[in-house]
Amino acid sequence: MKEKILVLTIDRDNDIGEKAGIKGPIMGRERIIKAAVALGTSDPGDSDVNALFHSVRVLDEIKKKYDAEVAALTGDRSVGVKSDREIAGQLSSVIKRFKPEYVILVTDGSEDEHVIPIIQSKVPILSVSRIVVKQSEKLESTYYKIKDFIEESMENPKFSRLVFGLPAIALLIYALFGIEGWRVIVGAVGSYMFIKGFRLDNYILSGIDELKTSLTRRRFAFFTYIVGIALFVLASFKGYEAALGWMNIGIFETASAFVSDSVYFFYLGAIIAWIGKNLSTKKRQGKTILSVTVFGFAVSFVIWNAAKLILNPDLSMFSFILSIVVGFVLIFAAVGIELKK
Repeated sequence: MKEKILVLTIDRDNDIGEKAGIKGPIMGRERIIKAAVALGTSDPGDSDVNALFHSVRVLDEIKKKYDAEVAALTGDRSVGVKSDREIAGQLSSVIKRFKPEYVILVTDGSEDEHVIPIIQSKVPILSVSRIVVKQSEKLESTYYKIKDFIEESMENPKFSRLVFGLPAIALLIYALFGIEGWRVIVGAVGSYMFIKGFRLDNYILSGIDELKTSLTRRRFAFFTYIVGIALFVLASFKGYEAALGWMNIGIFETASAFVSDSVYFFYLGAIIAWIGKNLSTKKRQGKTILSVTVFGFAVSFVIWNAAKLILNPDLSMFSFILSIVVGFVLIFAAVGIELKK
């Protein structure tokens, strides 16, 4: 006995029903040709016309060797679950009438190929014959790739934040600040690339987790964190304000101006946050807290004097050397405090 093969074409968005007024399933050679002519008359540019005629051609090629039949299934204008349920129901009806052993799927593009799992769940697919108008094949493939990418990005929270969230923020900044907003956008993009390039995102996420934990369990530490962040913002503002007056002179002078007006604020912000974290833990190491505070001040003192010397070369080197000596004394004192039992 000859094997029974069904040549099947899918109209997932129901162009046949919407444009030609023919409801699926459409079964039989003559009915398929009639549907193709009706659809072609209504919309000659519709690619489903090619798929219908091609399915008839495939039927004519294989019917000498096999017991073959041709059918077309129509979905729904609302492409998705609704259309796929309609196709599944029509497929069951066709299988019940013809009882095929295999299916040859004729498709006009990637959109209709989404229903392949539905077909395979009911009857094996022997082969897939894809018919696309030659001049639009690359364009159609690109369109569906972009469409699938957008749909996947919208469903995946990580992709949606990157693909839609960041551009949205950039557009909002540009809308609020105009041309000046581009500096903020470029700075934000640069910061993001810097964080990703040096793999600093884990440290940032751990810092955010620490803030969340301290808010519910260690509120004193949370308060010191907020004070530290505020001092860091103030330090950045003071440093930026000071650096503006030196930008046309040189890069070293600009950096020194930023450091001289911000280093102590950075020191205060870091040390307050660090002290708050240590005081909120069960093991409070008073000597370590004192030694680190002294050590941080010594480093800040030397950096501040070096920046002042760069900004004002007329200053005596003696003051800078004296700051180094004082710094060493403070460091030795910090080490002594920590080692002292």
